[in-house]
Amino acid sequence: MGNAIVVEGYSFADENMANQARKEIEGVKYVKAKTDMSKPEEVLRVYHRLLEQKMFQTPVGYAYLKELQDYLKAMPGTQGEEIKPIPIAPNLVVNDSLGLSGRLRAKAAKERGKFKVSLFINFVLIVSIFLIYILTVTSGRTTILNYEQKIQDRYAQWEQTLTEREKAIREEEQDLELEFDTYYDDADGFDDMDLP
Repeated sequence: MGNAIVVEGYSFADENMANQARKEIEGVKYVKAKTDMSKPEEVLRVYHRLLEQKMFQTPVGYAYLKELQDYLKAMPGTQGEEIKPIPIAPNLVVNDSLGLSGRLRAKAAKERGKFKVSLFINFVLIVSIFLIYILTVTSGRTTILNYEQKIQDRYAQWEQTLTEREKAIREEEQDLELEFDTYYDDADGFDDMDLP
């Protein structure tokens, strides 16, 4: 921007626009001097007259119109629908020489893409966790979720098996004891007998 013309903090590439901005600065000074800002009705009338006459066509003038508009919106007694919007001149061109809007759109598209990928990965992870939980609950293997019940069932089964074995052994012992007693009794009978 070597040959840019600066007026009121705005940089103009076109000398005609810069001259127009200088004229608008003088117009703003004149309107400020002639307008009583303590009377909202008068400010509203001046604001609408400036819009109708299309006095301001550069960012310098638009900034002043916006200042008046904000003042009117803040004042009690003026309604928002009474305050007309500021029409922008069709010949006002915003030069995007740095390509900022294109870069911002590209960055936004990239961020949307990242968001979609992140959303998909999160969905897959949630479904995976849900499936793992279902498999864990429905499987017959001992896991941290059902280990206590499995151990109790196993001990109960062992206890039942041991009780059945113990009962069988006692029955066998009783049968053997009975046979032993019968044999012993028979042996006593031989002593009483006279054998040659």
